[in-house]
Amino acid sequence: MSRLTLAVLAATFALHAQTNPSFDAASVKPIDPRDGTSSSSNAGEYIGSLQSLIRFAWGIEDYRITGGPKWLDTDKFAVVYRPIGPKANLMLRTLLAERFKLTVHMETKELPVCTLVVAKNGPKMEQTAQPGGTAGGRGMIRGTMDMAQLTSALASTLDRQVVDKTGLTGLWKLSIKWTPDNQPAADTTGPSLVTAIQEQLGLRLESTKGPVEILAIDHAEKPTAN
Repeated sequence: MSRLTLAVLAATFALHAQTNPSFDAASVKPIDPRDGTSSSSNAGEYIGSLQSLIRFAWGIEDYRITGGPKWLDTDKFAVVYRPIGPKANLMLRTLLAERFKLTVHMETKELPVCTLVVAKNGPKMEQTAQPGGTAGGRGMIRGTMDMAQLTSALASTLDRQVVDKTGLTGLWKLSIKWTPDNQPAADTTGPSLVTAIQEQLGLRLESTKGPVEILAIDHAEKPTAN
């Protein structure tokens, strides 16, 4: 790596430190990819790949992360940090810059997106003024939510941006069940997500292309254990 490149990286790390707070104490250890199947960011420890760490630090979905080394989503790391609090994601950005030599930038690309519109016969959901809980899982979304929350849940499921074009405001009680695409053949009796949205919610998904803000990874290195 040239002196100029090192100087640029050093300046970038310094900028991260100036703009983001840092942990009082933190450790990063590479672990066997077969270990650590769960993580608990709220407890001051996180187990996962660099991609999952980036996802937590920036609050961004996988489809909005691009670039990076081949081991981005395969190698796993155990990260323990203090203090625990609402700024943990910002502190993690500083830690990733220091320990993984991570540098990133935001850019906008034209990518496949979905627009959510009202179907021909109108919505089949019940509007409400009372906030309520939400639940989600494999092949299911239900609860009380507004259209922004629904499009966010659908984006995570579809792995692409979903834009609200329904014109619907306020909170809605809804429940939707579908058969995931990769479900075993014996369990494919339910509708697809696209069909379920129209039949159960009275909405419709349309595929198109549009501008999506993504996080581009410029550089990352494997950290040494400490």
